Amino acid sequence: MKKDIKNVLDEKMQVKLPETLNKENILSELDNAETNITPMPKKKNTAKKVLPIAASFMVVVGLVGMYFGLGIGNKNAPVIGEDTGVVKYQSYDKVYERFDELHKESKKDNILNGFFGYADEEIAEGDMLADGSAVPESAVGSSTSDDKATNMNGGAKPNHGTTNTQEKDVDEGDIIKTDGRYLYVVNTGTNAPVSIVDCADGGMKKVADISLGKDKSITDIYVYNNNLVVIGRSYMQEKNTQTNNAVGDKEILTDDCVVVWDDTFVNVYDITDKSAPVKVTEFVQSGNLKSSRMIGSKLYTVSTYYVNVRDENYRDDCIPEIAFNGACEKVPAEGISIVEDTKSTTYAVITTLDVEKDKEPQCEAVLGECNKLYASSKGMFLSETDWDNKTQETTRIYRFEYTENGVEFKCMGKVAGFINNQFSMSYDGEYFRIATTVDKVTVDGFSISMSMDDRVNNLYILNNDMQIVGKVEDLAKGELIESVRFVGNMAYVVTFRQTDPLFVIDLTDPKNPTVKGELKIPGFSEYLHPIVDGLLVGVGKDGTLTGTNGDCKVSLFDVTNPYEPKETVSLSVGNGKAYSYSGVGTNHKLYINLSETEFAVPFTMKAYWNQEKPELVNCYIRYKLQNNTLCEVQRYDLGDDVGMILGGTYIDNTFYVVLTRTGQGVEVVSFDLETHEETGQLQTYKWDSNLW
Repeated sequence: MKKDIKNVLDEKMQVKLPETLNKENILSELDNAETNITPMPKKKNTAKKVLPIAASFMVVVGLVGMYFGLGIGNKNAPVIGEDTGVVKYQSYDKVYERFDELHKESKKDNILNGFFGYADEEIAEGDMLADGSAVPESAVGSSTSDDKATNMNGGAKPNHGTTNTQEKDVDEGDIIKTDGRYLYVVNTGTNAPVSIVDCADGGMKKVADISLGKDKSITDIYVYNNNLVVIGRSYMQEKNTQTNNAVGDKEILTDDCVVVWDDTFVNVYDITDKSAPVKVTEFVQSGNLKSSRMIGSKLYTVSTYYVNVRDENYRDDCIPEIAFNGACEKVPAEGISIVEDTKSTTYAVITTLDVEKDKEPQCEAVLGECNKLYASSKGMFLSETDWDNKTQETTRIYRFEYTENGVEFKCMGKVAGFINNQFSMSYDGEYFRIATTVDKVTVDGFSISMSMDDRVNNLYILNNDMQIVGKVEDLAKGELIESVRFVGNMAYVVTFRQTDPLFVIDLTDPKNPTVKGELKIPGFSEYLHPIVDGLLVGVGKDGTLTGTNGDCKVSLFDVTNPYEPKETVSLSVGNGKAYSYSGVGTNHKLYINLSETEFAVPFTMKAYWNQEKPELVNCYIRYKLQNNTLCEVQRYDLGDDVGMILGGTYIDNTFYVVLTRTGQGVEVVSFDLETHEETGQLQTYKWDSNLW
């Protein structure tokens, strides 16, 4: 390679070059650079990362190409689309220039949040496990797996559960999956493994543990044919020298120790032999795991990568990296897009891996953060909420199209307000829909005020150029969006302050979305689920006309007539005797589809204090739709020593629940779906007793 470049230099010597780019200097740089690709090194802290020495080689070759037409460098910075506010460069030069500007601005701005804030890492709503470790993002709920699995005994595929996903053809990572015979369980706790459990004949027998070693936390798994995909975060523990409870992207582990989330890893295992899984693929990408999706055999992993521009060595860190089977390289310059009007120093990094092909993953990155991920089989979208001029929250939407090997950034759009969660977004291939809440902020000198009375809710429809073509604005003034569900050309939006308006919005004409009906009832739904045509299940808070009452309820809404939506059934969980809580509102994977007309939802209940013997009850409640009415079938009691209900699934007539026992570890409990009797318990992981 060096000889070829030397020949080109000799031939092109009539070109006048800057002193730093004369032939001797370039060849000297090549002599000093190690051109072998090296593994992604272990970092000592998040602010200062060591990059491969091969980067210097790439910089030199890029500079040579700019002057001699080698096809690597390009001074021009083409804008993607028209007025998108996003640019993509063909060399790293402009990227470095952007970070040089951000570095200079950081000297003038001491704000650590907002413009120079850390990424919103969403470590399971900030919860901590009983053993002191951070809760994985998906560990607040679950269910399970892949329709392509076959019976390991060679017969017909048994009936089994799948993960409750937003889109039917897009799988989502979970902490429990099944292929119809085996359970794959993510254990929570420090350096905990993934357990494989054989459930033949309704029993439970652990046949293998997949341990990833020290300083790794598993968050999600997927099962595709004979491939088990394990996703998580690598981290380091450091002494905490600060007096506050969290510093930047550090999450407190104990009183004097913090965990620094470093990179996102993906391991793929061949599980043909369930008792002896074999790792076949490993890759690492820069940044903290945000979310993932899987379509067919292709896995899409999103991380947020923060660059500390206050550090003087920021240039060493300002290009994200990926490492595939031990070989490390930077994200290609042509794969980096930059939002021009953002001062964010955080990338959203998207890596695509085909788990069935021994092929290098493809990577794209956007300098502009990522708060939420939405994906359908027709497109992928990232959202980022930021303050526009510090007085108005604005959500940027980045649209990606699927390619043969990965995703390609297409364009960016903007809408007013912030979103509730991934269900606030939807895409049908032509139009993108998004529901937002807008808080209006008043700035008077150094005083900033916000009034809930001025809060409004909007729904926007954007075309494939991310331009707004239709909208409904000023819904439910003074209220907050609690849940959204898009079903076909209809949108169902729940807002709340004291009562629950359920809005039914017709999206048939994208340029003229119309509110057809509105229903006001006590309480509100945190999660909406279409159960059959014209009927929606709502899970949320019970209440009165003056607000919530501490209990939960499960509702059935009849939206057959969009002009007159009705709540036909309202089932209280505590029955007026207990406070209750469900994690379904923050993790939809806790909602378990048992059949087309049956489902189960977990609840924790505590008796009112005026009871003589207050009781704590943890259970999954099973519901069934029968004759267009909803009824409670059974409460599967899990005991009063449950630390957290992590999720569940079923195989044939056996229902499995994964949970943690206070001071003990992770356990799977099974129930017979016909007799409702408990049939077994299996501890898949025991916590270190020294932690107690």
